[in-house]
Amino acid sequence: MYMKHAFEMPDPNKTLNFQSQRDCLFMSGEQCIVTQGVKSRFTSPINNTQQLVETVQQQLTKQPEGTLAFGVLPFCKTQQAHFIIPNKTTRWERPAISSWLKAELSTLNKKVNHIEAVTYLQNQAQFKSSVNAAKQLFSETTLEKIVLSKQVDLTFKDPINKELVLSQLLQQSRNGYHFSFPVNDHRTLMGVSPELLLAKHGPHVLSNPLAGSIPRAASAEQEAKHKKALFNSHKDRFEHAVVIEDMEKVLTPFCNTLDVPLEPSLLSTATMWHLSTELKGELQNQHTHILDIANKLHPSPALCGKPTQAAYSHILDLEKHSRDLFSGIIGWCDQHGNGEWVVVIRCAQLEKYQARLFAGAGIVSASEPALEWQETDAKLKTMLNALGLELKDIQQLSNLKEKAEL
Repeated sequence: MYMKHAFEMPDPNKTLNFQSQRDCLFMSGEQCIVTQGVKSRFTSPINNTQQLVETVQQQLTKQPEGTLAFGVLPFCKTQQAHFIIPNKTTRWERPAISSWLKAELSTLNKKVNHIEAVTYLQNQAQFKSSVNAAKQLFSETTLEKIVLSKQVDLTFKDPINKELVLSQLLQQSRNGYHFSFPVNDHRTLMGVSPELLLAKHGPHVLSNPLAGSIPRAASAEQEAKHKKALFNSHKDRFEHAVVIEDMEKVLTPFCNTLDVPLEPSLLSTATMWHLSTELKGELQNQHTHILDIANKLHPSPALCGKPTQAAYSHILDLEKHSRDLFSGIIGWCDQHGNGEWVVVIRCAQLEKYQARLFAGAGIVSASEPALEWQETDAKLKTMLNALGLELKDIQQLSNLKEKAEL
C-alpha cells in the first residue's frame, strides 16, 4: 500500500546487483526496495524534529523526481541520524530477491563459521539486577514501564558472509520488515523487524506497535497454550495498553480520524508471539512529512517505557551501555514526505569477524527477572539462526568464559 507508488519495477531483463557493504535493502510484505551505489551520505541531529525534516527535504529537492532517502535514527536523541541517497533505486518482488541470493550463494562453500568468543555487555546477573532496580523505581516514581536491553558480541573464526545472513533471514522470516543498511564501510545493520512504527502515503497513516510477547512453541498444542497465555496475561496486556495509550496521544493531534481497536490481536514471527494493535489514521494535512510524526513517536513506549521521558532518563544508568542504533528506527522517505519506518529490533550490527546482537524486554511491576532474561534470549534467536547458530552455542561459550573468570 505504501511502497508501490514510490517507483517503477525494474526492467525484467536486468539482474539484481546488491552489495551489503554499499547498498540498502528494505522489504515490506512481498515488496522490496533495493538501492545501488551511494550518491551522497549526510547526517542530522534528531533532537530537533523541524531541523531533521528540513535537512532531509533540502537534500531530496536537489535530486531528480522519484529519489528516495534511506535512513536510520539512533535510540539516543543526542546522536545523529544517518542517511543515504542512492545512485539508483528499484523495486523487486520477494521471490526475485530470494532467488537472486540463492543463485549468488550457490557456489559458496557453506561450511560452519565457528564462533570463537562470546561477550555479554551485561551478563545474566547484571541484567536481573537491573530488572529489580527498575521495579524499585515503579514504587518510588511515576514510572509505569521501562524497556531494558542486553547486547552480546560474537566473534567468528572466518569473515561473516552478510549476503548469506540476509538470505537466511528471508528464508526463516516470511513476516516482518527486512532491512540492510551500510552504516559505514565496515559495519552493516541487518535484521527483520516485526514492528511498524509508521507508514504514510498521502493522507493515510498506519502504525503497528507491539508490546507483550512469548516464545513460539515446537508443537501445535503448545502453540495454542502460549497464544492463550499471552492474550490473557494481565502483565502483558498492561504492558501493551500503556504503549497504545501513548501512541494514540501522539498521533491524535495530526489526524482527522484515528481508528484504535479496543483490544489487541496476536502477531507471530519465526521465534515469538506478540500482542499487536494497528492504529489507522487520516491526516489533517496530507503534506505532513512522515519524519515529523515518526520522530515524535520515537522512542515509543514499546522500546523505551512510560512515561517516555522518565524511562529514557533511567535507561542508560540501568543498562550501562549505549544502545547506538538498536531500538532506533530505520526506513525511507520520498520527496513528498511519504515513507515507511520500522523499529530497529531483531537485528545485528555486522562487521568482518564480529556480530553485535541486541534484545530487549518491557519491564513492569509484575515482571520476573528470570523470565525477562529468557524472553531476551528467545528474541536473540532470529539473528542467531541467520548466523547459523543456536542459543545453546553462545550459552555454553558464555558459561565457560564466566567460569574461567572466577
